[in-house]
Amino acid sequence: MALRTPEQYLESLRDGRKVYMNGQRIEDVTSAPVFKEAALHLALSFRMSHDPEARHHILATCPETGEEIAAFYLLPKGPEDLLKRREAIYQVSRYGEGYIPFIKEIGTDAIFALRMIAPQVDRKYGTRYAERIKEYHHYAQAQDLALAGAVTDPKGNRRLRPHEQKNPDVFLRVVAKREDGIVVRGAKCHITSSPLANELLVLPTRNMTEEDADYAVAFAIPVDTPGVTLIANPEHWNNDAFERPMSAKHPIIHAMILFDDVFVPWDRVFLCGEWEFAGPLALSFASWHRFTGLCYKGPVAELMLGAATLIADFNGVGGSSVVRSKLRELVIYIENIYTYSKLACYESQVVEGIAWPNPLHCNIGKYLFADNYHLMIKHLQELTGGIGGTCPSAADYRLPELHEALDNYLCGREGIETEQRIRLVKLIRDLTATCDAGVHMFGTVHGEGTLEAQRMMILREFDFRPSLELACRAAALDVDLGGIKV
Repeated sequence: MALRTPEQYLESLRDGRKVYMNGQRIEDVTSAPVFKEAALHLALSFRMSHDPEARHHILATCPETGEEIAAFYLLPKGPEDLLKRREAIYQVSRYGEGYIPFIKEIGTDAIFALRMIAPQVDRKYGTRYAERIKEYHHYAQAQDLALAGAVTDPKGNRRLRPHEQKNPDVFLRVVAKREDGIVVRGAKCHITSSPLANELLVLPTRNMTEEDADYAVAFAIPVDTPGVTLIANPEHWNNDAFERPMSAKHPIIHAMILFDDVFVPWDRVFLCGEWEFAGPLALSFASWHRFTGLCYKGPVAELMLGAATLIADFNGVGGSSVVRSKLRELVIYIENIYTYSKLACYESQVVEGIAWPNPLHCNIGKYLFADNYHLMIKHLQELTGGIGGTCPSAADYRLPELHEALDNYLCGREGIETEQRIRLVKLIRDLTATCDAGVHMFGTVHGEGTLEAQRMMILREFDFRPSLELACRAAALDVDLGGIKV
């Protein structure tokens, strides 16, 4: 099958899937308010693959099948392939004016993690997971599917392991094994773009013990599978692109997914009870996903820097030392993102013949952009001034009896039309102060894993031995480094 058009992608979503938002069943996710615009945003990924001027950024040739595919599906074999993936994610984010169409990136993060871990499971248990995930990978890329990765469980009491929970379903689990497949029950939370995907890639969210074996499960199913219900995050959406320049055109929908005794055929099952591999699978996915985060956050940071530079100029203070100090911080922020995303490629590790982005660099890079995101927003808001929080609405600005006065009083420096300044202020407000901006703030902190998860992984991945040896030599110490706790 050739790479799909936006129209073919949208048509594939009209399958009767069970989706709710704000207490209402959404009968058609391609036509309901906010869903329609969110689907059109995701369709940019398909549109770009047919754009003569942009398609080269996100197309590749699969070495296993010889097919032309979306570059997101390219299984990396070395640094150059990882750099190709980085470029594809970066460019599709710029194609979305700074907001990534989350529709193939996270799902392929899950596929790549499974292709790394499945051979290891097979060698220990004699299973056929590696063959299954390879076949699924080829199927998904040939069909040019829109995928969502479903990893995070509700978790219940965070101090307890899955098998210790009072409610056994707060982690998704296998409740029955049949000759033709398995039956699963539970839920997954915060699943980006899932109401607008074709299929769900479901992975365990943490390490397991032997008592947790029923929770060590990974599989893929279509979104319209019986028993699957998606509850989308509530939206207070405004479709006025003057008032909300980004969120009106580029809304991103997340959902909680309920699995009510859902049947999964064996050929779609990639882990089932092999509990000791749940943790490695979750960690492998985490590094892939944090690499994806590093690749798409660059355009967001560029958008913030561009807006900050323009609003300082429009306000007549461009070039001042105070402005330059804040712009400098935004530049450093951007370059941190770019440096670690590239370094993760150049210093990748090879696992099962697959080039894996360096997990230490992925975790440090993700930590730096997430930990500093709110600070960058503060810089942008400070440069904008109070007007970013209190600017009259687009409706008021358009009202004949108010327009002249607002045009007169909301002006900036000479040479800049008032409407241009207001449009920029609305963009900054949409980036930093609306409901949509708040969701993005949460997503930056918790998406791709929490800050604490990165802190843990940084200590786990860093090699302390050279530093310990140097300190021991400098202090003339003779100690057993194997007994040093970190």
